[in-house]
Amino acid sequence: MRVTLHAPRLHPWVALSLALIMLVFLVYSVNKTWRSFTVLNNARALGVEQAADLRANDTVGHLIDHYRINPNDLAEVVGHPLPHHSVTLRDIAERDSVDELLLIERVQEKVPKPIVVELSDDSPPTLYDQFVTSVFNLIERYGLPVLLIVVFLGALGLPVPAGPVAALVGVMAFEGLFNGVLVALSILGVAVIGDVLLFVVGRQTRPESLLRYGRFMGYTAKNRLRVEHLFQRWGGLTLFITRSLVAHISAVVSVLAGASTLSYRRYVSHCVIGRAFWLLIYFGFGYFVGGNVGMASGFLGYFAMSLSGLLALLLLLELYIIQHPRPFDGAR
Repeated sequence: MRVTLHAPRLHPWVALSLALIMLVFLVYSVNKTWRSFTVLNNARALGVEQAADLRANDTVGHLIDHYRINPNDLAEVVGHPLPHHSVTLRDIAERDSVDELLLIERVQEKVPKPIVVELSDDSPPTLYDQFVTSVFNLIERYGLPVLLIVVFLGALGLPVPAGPVAALVGVMAFEGLFNGVLVALSILGVAVIGDVLLFVVGRQTRPESLLRYGRFMGYTAKNRLRVEHLFQRWGGLTLFITRSLVAHISAVVSVLAGASTLSYRRYVSHCVIGRAFWLLIYFGFGYFVGGNVGMASGFLGYFAMSLSGLLALLLLLELYIIQHPRPFDGAR
């Protein structure tokens, strides 16, 4: 026996109330994400990774004991005489009418830098190390075109490591080797172009030809009916998920979407949103975090909250659109 689950129909006022709650949560988490990233970014720039989790609720005593800040140096920032050890940076910021982030940055400047000890490593490099080195050398030598080719081939369904390469370039962008905004927009544009190309192939190719040659990439009559059913029930959510969270099957879904009745407008809009999420996951991770996940634990927590809140809001919007279709919504 086959059981089909249907989402409850959303009344407009219920949908609006849920959307407002999700929006408030999203604004809160985005604000926390930005503030934690600012602290993380300052720590990376100053070379004091241990101060990446420094927060406004840290007390004077904690700053001295945990971060090993000299009391005299700390007094230069928080004022003489040094406040009681139970006083927090937030209390000091309110007392002096100073922005909390600015005060945290000044305190981070007083954190002693760790002593770097270089150890000899005679172990042979792993395959991953060799891959990273090779990609780094290629991108460093030939620049942005190498990255765009890899991303484009990945969007076409070829087994290339587009995600890891985007993350690696994110690290390089943070180091100043590339313009972060230019690279991010280029990656997004190339990925969407690959998606649209496969969509056009699916739309322009005759169904019998797709069934004959497309079975090698998963296109069958049974799968076509399944995708048609998915698009009818979930619409662009199918595209969103296969552009971001499970991007390795995006090529098959793109061809199937082209062979369906899905409109160009809806396809492209959902591809852009999905690829933007994919960009945040990989390129954003490399740019914001780099190779030290522990240093960015606070930022990653709020960043995950922001992505979850945005995803929930998009799901609610998609569900409402599906349940309340407009007359021209499915038109080509």
